[in-house]
Amino acid sequence: MTSKKEKKSIMGQRPYRRIGMALPKGIVGIFRKKLLHAGVREDVEIWIGKRVLLSLCVGIILVMIYLILYNPITSTETSLIALGLFISGTIPVFALSYLVLYFQIADRTSSLEKVLPDFLLLTASNLRAGMSPFAAFIGAARPEFGALYDEVKLSTGKASGTASLIDSLQEVQLYFDSPILKRTIGLFVKGIRSGGHLAKLLNSSAEEIRRIQDLRAELTTATRSYTIFLGFIVVLVMPFLLSVSTHFLAVFLKIQPENDLGNGSLAANLPSFSGKVLITPDQMFLASIAILVLTSLLMSCLIGIIGKGRILYGIKYFPIFAMGSVGFYFFARMVIGSFLSGFGAM
Repeated sequence: MTSKKEKKSIMGQRPYRRIGMALPKGIVGIFRKKLLHAGVREDVEIWIGKRVLLSLCVGIILVMIYLILYNPITSTETSLIALGLFISGTIPVFALSYLVLYFQIADRTSSLEKVLPDFLLLTASNLRAGMSPFAAFIGAARPEFGALYDEVKLSTGKASGTASLIDSLQEVQLYFDSPILKRTIGLFVKGIRSGGHLAKLLNSSAEEIRRIQDLRAELTTATRSYTIFLGFIVVLVMPFLLSVSTHFLAVFLKIQPENDLGNGSLAANLPSFSGKVLITPDQMFLASIAILVLTSLLMSCLIGIIGKGRILYGIKYFPIFAMGSVGFYFFARMVIGSFLSGFGAM
């Protein structure tokens, strides 16, 4: 019998489940796989329903604030503004939930691959000691291995019941997004079926994984100086050059009317101050902000590729680069404007 608290919990989760069940099955299937990789045992419909409901609430709150502070929906323009606020509130919140899940998967995979060679060597040692493959696999799982220890215990617990060892081993790989683990378990399963030298196979696999990890570490070390150099350009050099360009454009537009009138000023005798400018300082300001934000995003993706081999993993560095570059752009504009404020008066 279920207790009153359990009944209340089930009743409270029913709206989330209904929202999750209303989504397309393809999207639900993708998130079900992601939750397994992240080690989340929560029901996928409930998990998605909570995030979708939170996203909708944020979008509705933004629309309500707009309607209260400004105008009600009376025209096509106000309707489009309200729709834009609703979309800008729902999509980023749900995307942030997905990124949090993505980072959990990446960190879980990284921690697994660090301890996987030690786990394989312990398994090989147990096999040489005369243990069966089942006992060797269980005995190699140590609490310090973290998520790998938990999943091995759960999967082999099923093997002691109705499931076979091979099925349990193949189930372990479902809870990690690691091609290395999948390949290792595949070799181990083939070795069990063929009766090969499992200890030697596991030793070779452990050495290969460590070799791959050493190559990744060397690649990260070799490219770290380039990453620092690119970060210096994005955060300091680009904002400074864009601030100079913005100030030069403002001075140019101020001097150009005097050049057209030919009032005898110094600028009137400079041919470089002739011509027509099709961009205003405000447009240059917005373009500079957009360039800095986009460049920061590309730089973050590059760091993710270099560090983890995952594009989205570098998104966590995007706010740092974006705020740093935009902040220095405002600072450079202020400094350059104060130093060159008298140039336009010549």
